[in-house]
Amino acid sequence: MKRIVAALITLTFAFPHSAVAMGSGDKYQDLQTGVTYAVYKPTNTLKLPPLNFEVRPCRLFPKKDEYLLAGFGGMDRGIALVETSAQYNCTGVDNPQPLGTVKINGITAKLGIYCATKCAASTFLQHGGEISFITPKTKTLGSTYIRLGTQGGFTVDQLIAFAKGLKPVNGKS
Repeated sequence: MKRIVAALITLTFAFPHSAVAMGSGDKYQDLQTGVTYAVYKPTNTLKLPPLNFEVRPCRLFPKKDEYLLAGFGGMDRGIALVETSAQYNCTGVDNPQPLGTVKINGITAKLGIYCATKCAASTFLQHGGEISFITPKTKTLGSTYIRLGTQGGFTVDQLIAFAKGLKPVNGKS
């Protein structure tokens, strides 16, 4: 009996708690019902299979909206999607080497590469990097901070294509 209880306690802490509530069958739509910022769902995952979908508590701002961490592909070659309230960025800020800006559905986004020293954009495939941007608020939902990152194996154009495929689940942007 002690082993079963210990196993259940371990499982409780092993899996993140989630605000996904309504049971619509669409995790992104279900998340939208519990947060005050717009939730965006990928429509172009570059044919990468979903790896995980985690709704995490906001540790930087307790009692604020939870945030989304979703992975696509695999642990060695994948893309991570982070969405959080732009007002209370629960994820903190990465500090990639800046590569300038790109337009994502009309929004100016920051492009960065993960390397310790100054790296050329041509090495993005080897080093990986990220795109980050803030969506505008709507009449009913707050703005969203979105970060897409990869540890390598993808070109800038592929990451941009993934980002451009993000669509608000409420149908408005």
